Amino acid sequence: MTFEQLKQGVRARKWLVAAGVVVVVAILSVALRGQHGADSNYVTAPVTRGAIRNVISATGTVQAVVTVQVGSQVSGQVMALYADYNSVVKQGQLLAQIDPRNFQAQVENAKASLASAQAHVQTVQADLVTQEANLQSAQANLDAARATSENSQLIMKRDQALVQKGVLDQGTYDTARTQADSDRAKVEQARAAIKQAAAQINGDRANLAQARAQVQQARAQLDQTQVNLQYCQIYSPVNGVVISRDVDVGQTVAASLSAPLLFLIANDLTKMEVAASVDEADIGQISTSDPVTFNVDAYPNRTFVGRIKEVRLNSQSVQNVVTYTVIISVDNSDLLLKPAMTANISMVAEHRDNVLKVSNAALRFRPPNVSPAEEARIERGGAEGVRGGAEGMRGGAEAMRGAAEGMRGGAEFPAGHDRGARGGRPADARGAGVAAGSGANPPSGMAGILTGPEPGGQVLAPGQKWNPDDKILFPPAAPPRGRPAVVWVVGPNGQPKPVRVMIGITDGANSEVLSGALHEGDRVITGDMAAGMQRRGGPGGFRFRF
Repeated sequence: MTFEQLKQGVRARKWLVAAGVVVVVAILSVALRGQHGADSNYVTAPVTRGAIRNVISATGTVQAVVTVQVGSQVSGQVMALYADYNSVVKQGQLLAQIDPRNFQAQVENAKASLASAQAHVQTVQADLVTQEANLQSAQANLDAARATSENSQLIMKRDQALVQKGVLDQGTYDTARTQADSDRAKVEQARAAIKQAAAQINGDRANLAQARAQVQQARAQLDQTQVNLQYCQIYSPVNGVVISRDVDVGQTVAASLSAPLLFLIANDLTKMEVAASVDEADIGQISTSDPVTFNVDAYPNRTFVGRIKEVRLNSQSVQNVVTYTVIISVDNSDLLLKPAMTANISMVAEHRDNVLKVSNAALRFRPPNVSPAEEARIERGGAEGVRGGAEGMRGGAEAMRGAAEGMRGGAEFPAGHDRGARGGRPADARGAGVAAGSGANPPSGMAGILTGPEPGGQVLAPGQKWNPDDKILFPPAAPPRGRPAVVWVVGPNGQPKPVRVMIGITDGANSEVLSGALHEGDRVITGDMAAGMQRRGGPGGFRFRF
């Protein structure tokens, strides 16, 4: 290709590009002129009628209603495993076994200690019987010594009288008096022997009580070692499915300050929960009667339906952003949802059907020659009149909403759950125990392991004795009050004309018109093309003033 041919080709491409730009500008001009009219400098949007929803978006994590961490309270080597990932287990089923030999030796040692303590009790009891016999013997010796002493006293008194009459010599009397004193000393000696035997008996009784306490201590030690031996058998505390297994055969687990985790069991995968984090700015609009939908990344084309079960008071603050946890109950009978899935949640806080809607861009538009203060004055000028009409409309809407609430029985959820969510108590809420093994027609692999319903429609694991109906219930969110606003329409003279309206709920793109001089099909100004052209120097540089 010669240089002249290359130059002609470049020139031809430039003409093609220029012709294309002219065609695009012409098409855009015709389209704008057809939409807004030849004399219009404003971009407008129609006032339409339809449904509008105030949707609160949040993210959450799918989790089982009850998840139990099964650990080991004793240390040792894992000898056998009887459950694996996704295994269906029942309450009391053996899951794993730890080497029991050390604990069996401890049990035998505790049994020997108990036998020794019991033998010591028998020895002390024998000593006590001996001392009681010694006490009886000392008592008999005291009685004999007292009788001998009394006889000696009589002989001494008689000999004393004979000596005074001169019938008996003095030596015989002295012998009788010495014998009387000796017999009196033997009486005191017998009394001391009795006291000594009584003291010995008291000591033996104390030793017996101590020996019996040692027996109780040895028996408690035996019970403890037997319990530790039983802990070598790891059983499932609930009916459910094994989500994770963290040990293998031959692995040594060490239980010191905390129990090592062996298994993670979900109680019932047919009933799931979504723990949603809701911003504090939106938490006031949350109500247990609000419909909730969400989807997960695993099933992008499927929408799941849930219901708000409770709003927890515990808050979390991350980088000065405060959020509250909202628990959403979900029916997972088809077992599609799995624990730890991320849910993208939409909660409909307010919903209106067949209402006038105006674009939010029209609410933000203000003509260039109107100051913010002047627009605020226009807005306030008709706020009271517009608000009066809005209040009347809101009263009728509230009456209709009350009738709808009364007709809503619980087509989507059990009536017991509805009564629990609204503060009522089911007839069988009090005194209901844990019912395991219920659930009709469960999915394959889940038969016979589902836990029955508890008060308030919730499911509790064994040992959870609280009543869900005793939890605090928050009142439903109050309906939002309308706010005055100003929209602009193109007047007969082609200039913007203000229209005062009362605005209700918004979905981010459009807002509800509660009252005002707007009708379906009216066009409101959303942008100013003339201002954009002046700033950019031509029709190619216009932009909307939002």
